[in-house]
Amino acid sequence: MSRHRSTAPARAASPASPAYPDLTALPVSPPSAAGGEGFPLFPAPSGIHLGTDRTGQAVTLPAFGPRSIRVGVLGESLFGRLLACRLVATGAAVTAATRGPALWTPLQAACGERLTVSEAATAWPPGPATAPGAGPGPQALVTDLRRPPGAPAHPRAWTTVVHVTRRAPARSAHWRQPDAVLVLDAGYADAVTPVLGEAAGRLTASLAQGEIAMFRPTGADILRLDIAPAETALLRPA
Repeated sequence: MSRHRSTAPARAASPASPAYPDLTALPVSPPSAAGGEGFPLFPAPSGIHLGTDRTGQAVTLPAFGPRSIRVGVLGESLFGRLLACRLVATGAAVTAATRGPALWTPLQAACGERLTVSEAATAWPPGPATAPGAGPGPQALVTDLRRPPGAPAHPRAWTTVVHVTRRAPARSAHWRQPDAVLVLDAGYADAVTPVLGEAAGRLTASLAQGEIAMFRPTGADILRLDIAPAETALLRPA
């Protein structure tokens, strides 16, 4: 009996499973072995939508990520409730440590178990923090107490602390090189100067009625807030 050799091409061996890059370490693509430039990825602006700047561009506040985030707000405590509302909407479990818990009642009723209101910031975070979409999600603390918690010795990923005050306390670790500082009115120019310097004070003093300033290590934005009617109803107690 004659033998017939198959003319079908040999099946290639299954490739090994690819090594997926760590997307939290950018750029994620190293240069190629042949000496090429590779294809680096860089972070895009993301976070909580605040409003629009003088050119009509959207402005966002850094919310949470694979490292802890510290935000300082110079202004009225009402703004803390606005940020808490938007943090809950993005999937965070929020703890409010406040001198006026009654002011949070409408927002707490709408947010349910995703918002806890307390008169102290002890034992925070109450549980583990994880990336959005898996597990309990990020943890955020919004406080208008006189002094914020100190910067943690071992920062936790996916956690955010927001301190709302009319004047930053002296020698506060939270206010030392924060990720963002929001100044809600030109009247706070004197309050921001000790934190960020005279240039920040001059920019704040130039704000028009209804404008706020956001300072980040990469620069500053002047914007007007976008607030929905539903948010207004939740933020102001009946």
